[in-house]
Amino acid sequence: LLLALFVQRLCSVAVGGGALFAAARRGAPVLPEGGRRALAGTLPALAFVGVADLAGNATYALAASIGPVTIAAVLASLDPLICALAARGVLRERLRLIQAAGAGLAMTGTLLLASG
Repeated sequence: LLLALFVQRLCSVAVGGGALFAAARRGAPVLPEGGRRALAGTLPALAFVGVADLAGNATYALAASIGPVTIAAVLASLDPLICALAARGVLRERLRLIQAAGAGLAMTGTLLLASG
């Protein structure tokens, strides 16, 4: 499990670094508008996102290996719903009607699957 998570992170860094390098070679700005100071201000949030992603992948892998894969897969499929709700709660973004309907249907489907 740890080796798989390490390789996943290594590949993410390699692909992201390659894309950043290619953008820099084309002359595109690679730092935010405020420069290094603005980047330093966002590092705690970026680190949290990375750790949360790693923890999510690890818990999914553990759940799939320990418990029923169907339940782990259904819960993992709720990721877009959690992202939309986090954007609503943290960033105060408004969900469009179609997004709210999709969130409601996802929750209904999850409850139906969990109830048997």
